[in-house]
Amino acid sequence: MIKVINRKKNRSNESLVRSKKKTPGKWLYRLVAFFFFLTVGFALFFSDFLTIVEVEISGLDKLEEMPVRSIVDEKRAEKYFNLVSKNNLVLFPGNGLEKTLLEKFKRIESVRIKRIFPHKIELAIGERKFTMLLCSSGQCFLLNERGEVYPADNFSSEELEKENLITLSDLSNAKISFDGVSLGNSPLEDDFREFIVDLAGRVLEDVGIVLKKQYETPSRMSGDLKAETEEGWKIYFGASVGMEKELLMLRTVLERKIEKDQQKNLEYIDLRIANKVFYKFKEGTEQTQEVEAVSAPEVKKEEKKKKK
Repeated sequence: MIKVINRKKNRSNESLVRSKKKTPGKWLYRLVAFFFFLTVGFALFFSDFLTIVEVEISGLDKLEEMPVRSIVDEKRAEKYFNLVSKNNLVLFPGNGLEKTLLEKFKRIESVRIKRIFPHKIELAIGERKFTMLLCSSGQCFLLNERGEVYPADNFSSEELEKENLITLSDLSNAKISFDGVSLGNSPLEDDFREFIVDLAGRVLEDVGIVLKKQYETPSRMSGDLKAETEEGWKIYFGASVGMEKELLMLRTVLERKIEKDQQKNLEYIDLRIANKVFYKFKEGTEQTQEVEAVSAPEVKKEEKKKKK
């Protein structure tokens, strides 16, 4: 019994000696690891090793670079807990910068931030592309290429002037529900919206007449459009007739019935009925007349020529 107890004591003494021998090595390892991570942390967050020295901004079109760069520089100048600089490739608050830019500039649709080791940040900005200004019942909204709307109040008058957009006035004064369109319901049918956007360019190209960018419609649902030429006379279009047919009708009446020098005396040309053109000169010169225009086969021939 005494031998057994002595053996246990010897074993415990041996293990105690072994643990004492290991203790200095273990503490040394921990000390080395501590200083290693301390050095790495200092190099990453407190030294100039990852300091941002270059910011490249791309994708700007209508927006000027300086206001955007100013916000980036403000973020770089900030500190965490008034101690750690945010002007660091690892610590730079990319999400915070994106949120600030989207709130500050309503024109910005997307922000992508790329970190380039060791000192550079690339900022790629996507701007919204607006195609027209739609006004009705005292409200005005900007429409982008997809027909989505944004309140014009979010933009300064200087910004809107720079856009030089088509303006469509809805004379029915039907309210535009922003809550509804924000869910994906455009206030204009896609065909009508595309008709409006393409109209001025096609009229100039096909007929040589310059249209002002202010259009009117009796109702957004009607598909009817009134445009004014630079000479001051009006043209009535109907989207249901089709642009190709209406352009042929317009060219036909101008070539066959109205001389070039007579155009300044026009009051309007109405193209809203297929194959019929109604036109009127200003008061005192000539009354409204009806003219046979082109037939459907002629439209198809014209379309084939354009494709060639």
